[in-house]
Amino acid sequence: RPSQAAPRGAHAPVMVASAWDFWRSIGSPRHVCAPMVDQSEAAFRVLTRSLGVQLAYTPMLHARLMVEAPAYRAHTFDPEPDGVDRPLVAQLAGHDASVLLAAGRLVQSHVDAVDINFGCPQGIARKGRYGAFLLDEPELTVSLVRALAEGLDVPVTAKVRLLPSVDASVALCRRMQEAGASALCVHGRTKEQNKHRSGPADWAAIARIVEALDIPVIANGGIATADDVAECLARTGAAAVMSSEALLENPALFCANVDPDSGAYLDQPELARRYLRVCRQLPPPTLGHVRSHLFKLLHAPLRHQPLLREDLLEATSLDDVEPVVERLAACSHHQPAFHTPRFDAAASWYWRHRTAAVSADGELGETRGAGGASSPESRSRAELEAAALERRDRRRREKKRRRRQRGAASVAAAPAVAVL
Repeated sequence: RPSQAAPRGAHAPVMVASAWDFWRSIGSPRHVCAPMVDQSEAAFRVLTRSLGVQLAYTPMLHARLMVEAPAYRAHTFDPEPDGVDRPLVAQLAGHDASVLLAAGRLVQSHVDAVDINFGCPQGIARKGRYGAFLLDEPELTVSLVRALAEGLDVPVTAKVRLLPSVDASVALCRRMQEAGASALCVHGRTKEQNKHRSGPADWAAIARIVEALDIPVIANGGIATADDVAECLARTGAAAVMSSEALLENPALFCANVDPDSGAYLDQPELARRYLRVCRQLPPPTLGHVRSHLFKLLHAPLRHQPLLREDLLEATSLDDVEPVVERLAACSHHQPAFHTPRFDAAASWYWRHRTAAVSADGELGETRGAGGASSPESRSRAELEAAALERRDRRRREKKRRRRQRGAASVAAAPAVAVL
């Protein structure tokens, strides 16, 4: 949607036209798979593309490691060679323009655009001086966009979070546009709205930014169902909508769990099977990536089948994983049943993380979730913190138990030593 104010600068009209030429060249996508560390790998991206995603991002790539560590680059940057995984955006993180530029030149021939991460709110981003913490350094932020836009052969985009002031967010996004950004993805939360303090996404703020800019804007945040997608597009006027965590649990979010080819309903076990089939063709970097996806896809049956959860944790290959998935499929009565009248929020991994989140003003609130309604459960901040600590302790106990099991197996397998 064109803004009311004309873009500034002698070359601004040319840059805006070029931005929309780029957007049309990749098919004017409406449904976008977010960049997710160790989660938006090629196998998952290809699965989501078969179910309605029209544009996908690589996992976040640390620019310095991309340049200095070939092993890291081979492990994390996984473009699919046959064109099935396009259009594709490579997301880079860093604060040094020369390093970001060098990393961009390594990936640009394999992707349709290079994105700069100004959205990560995690503590590691603060320590590494990247992500949403660079928004506190607007001059640096704008200079990075300009350096890559002038130095790369592909369009440059950026993913940002809101600043505490919507006016400041609008001003910074306009400066990024003027620096040469061909598109922006705006997450409708500030960097302080993170984890249990996430709160609802501010679609009104995104609409303000869309109105102020002349380049494509992707709206991100609060997208859990196909209804949310349509509502977000209508309320923000954005060119597209991006989903992240909700898409991890339900890769069929954008097609409302209806197979685009057959019209059949896609439940969680079927989505898990399809993911594993793609993994056969495009093996993820580690089996840990596969397990992480399955823990989200099959969250409900795994909660009710602790022994099968142990089998999944101990699996060492896809051949070990597939029978576990089939046994879990037999427990199909434990499902969230997305996009049906039987939807069960208590069975959803995504809803478990989005229940009773604390909003930006510090008050207890509820975020949008599957079905676009508030969660039926409401827990206090103390209860949320206690539950998080319990999950952490449970994970530690599981790791210790697995280490003991591996040690016992090693001792049993060791050859006997003759005593002379």
